[in-house]
Amino acid sequence: MHKKLSTYYLTIFCSLFLLWANNVQASNKPEPGIYTIKEIKTVLKEDTLLLLLKGDSVPAYTMYELFSPPRLVLDIAEAHLEKSIDTSKIVPKNNFANLKITTLTDKKPQISRFEISLAESHKYKVNRINNDLSIKLFPKQGALASDKLTAAPKKTPTVQAASLILHDIIVRSKQHKTEILFKANKPIDDFRQDTAIDRAGLPDSLFVDINNIDGSELVRELVVGTDLEKIRVATRGTGVRIVFDSSKDSLFSYAIKTVPQGLLVTIDESELTKTAEKTDTAKSAASDPTLDALIDSSEAVATEKAQSPGKKVTAAESMEDSFGFSGYKSKRISVDFYKIDLHNVFRLFRQISDINLIVDESVSGSLTLALNDVPWDFALDIILNLKDLKKEERHNTIVIYPAKKEFTWPERASDNLSFEADVEVIEQEALIIQQGTPQSKEIMQAKELLRKAKIEMQKDNIEDAALLYEQAFTLWPQNAKISNRLAAIYLVNLGMNAQSIHFAKETLKIDKKSYQAALYAAIASANMDQIPEAMEYFSQSINGTPPLKEALISYAVFSEKQDQPEAALKLLNRYSEVYSDNVNTMSSKARLYDALGKTKQATEQYKKLLYSGYQIVPGLKNYIRDRLTMNKD
Repeated sequence: MHKKLSTYYLTIFCSLFLLWANNVQASNKPEPGIYTIKEIKTVLKEDTLLLLLKGDSVPAYTMYELFSPPRLVLDIAEAHLEKSIDTSKIVPKNNFANLKITTLTDKKPQISRFEISLAESHKYKVNRINNDLSIKLFPKQGALASDKLTAAPKKTPTVQAASLILHDIIVRSKQHKTEILFKANKPIDDFRQDTAIDRAGLPDSLFVDINNIDGSELVRELVVGTDLEKIRVATRGTGVRIVFDSSKDSLFSYAIKTVPQGLLVTIDESELTKTAEKTDTAKSAASDPTLDALIDSSEAVATEKAQSPGKKVTAAESMEDSFGFSGYKSKRISVDFYKIDLHNVFRLFRQISDINLIVDESVSGSLTLALNDVPWDFALDIILNLKDLKKEERHNTIVIYPAKKEFTWPERASDNLSFEADVEVIEQEALIIQQGTPQSKEIMQAKELLRKAKIEMQKDNIEDAALLYEQAFTLWPQNAKISNRLAAIYLVNLGMNAQSIHFAKETLKIDKKSYQAALYAAIASANMDQIPEAMEYFSQSINGTPPLKEALISYAVFSEKQDQPEAALKLLNRYSEVYSDNVNTMSSKARLYDALGKTKQATEQYKKLLYSGYQIVPGLKNYIRDRLTMNKD
């Protein structure tokens, strides 16, 4: 599961950028809710295949990728094919793609699944054009003919299970390049790579599947913060899947090679960096910040200084490179401690890092230590080793305690979009069983299914977990937490908006005051261009006391995208009344006032933000100053 709530906010709210106006044409009125595919046109030209699904209404669909073997899956809700369509003749004979169409009658709503097996030499692009769906399959740049489906499979050396172990992920950033070493006990040569691009609301990603390897020692998510946004690791059968998410609008260039220490992935960021610099320059003169300024954190990303060609590398620069390769990239400090109390040392680190730092009361003693020009977290690790202490880090918080002692992070539900709140549906308190009254056979079976579903979620086997949750809900239909959990999974993890709306509605039937479910239905409806329904659900989602933070913010974003700046301002002002202002709300209100031509109010908001004391990223700070200068003029 994801570790940071902001990751979920970003996944959800970025999808609101994809809204466009519906143009529903219904000359032949079909059965309500049915999407009739009247014709499927196919054009095959050399190594490019175009499929055009001609429909009679706007389709509700979602798409995703599966691997080993690679294939594209397109699920269309309540789709019906005309009898005149011969499914066996849709795709002409070729050597890079096959099509399989199945109807999933056990799903609500019913799903027509188009599963396209695709050679590694090809990639795809799916677009909606009014009522039609266009699927284009075309070669990757530099693809080889030997990669196609008809080619003999590549032979890779077999590795005995558990004989290969991944120990660590080491990241080193250089000028316009990031190197990631997956350190193992021997070279890694049994792996498979693929990419996923042009996915609605999701970043472009590189996937690497490593077979027959133990990856239990690795962290599940590592934020890099360059053109490579982050690295995610998940168990897949007897191996692991490693996902590299791009932080830009396109996928970075990369190279993968086997090395004696394991596997080395090199990300070439030169072209993306140039593009990013041009984009940043354009943004400084634009009148609209991106949606990220509203929903993401205001963390400043440190940029590395380019080393001049031929310049002699100093000892300090060499040390800095070594620290970076070892994972220490924090602010550098010089310290000279002489018999200083440990608690005062940790207070110093708290001030330097701006991270919440909690020290167990049993930690005591003093310390003498002199270090020059080292990252503060490197100094912290030295002290922990010297004093036999351990640390646990999560959510911008570090807990320090004796090595012999055990520490467990508390688990609790929260009324926000982390979706972690509903993980413990097994232990739900909404249904109280009277003492001495045995539970029904169905509920006992449902609880066992929920236990298995939770395990699958931890393994990142989302589809298997969703199926188990659905089976549990069938056995325990009065449990609103299960249906709400399904609504969240289908919206965030699987991107299946129609399914999310269905289970959100099921939740609201059981609990009309489930404001989370209303928010899920609102966002999914917005993604499907169902604007009236989205507005209705958004209105319902903010009826709580107090209203959900995420409901107010997302409704404001939605209203702004619908050219309703006054409504967006009211929602942001309501947020400020209940939760107080922050960087995102202040910058958003200033932007909205600017859009409405209310220069005085916009100037007040910009000044309020500039002098608020909040940490502001340099780009936003420059933008604010530019706006203040323009408004003054």
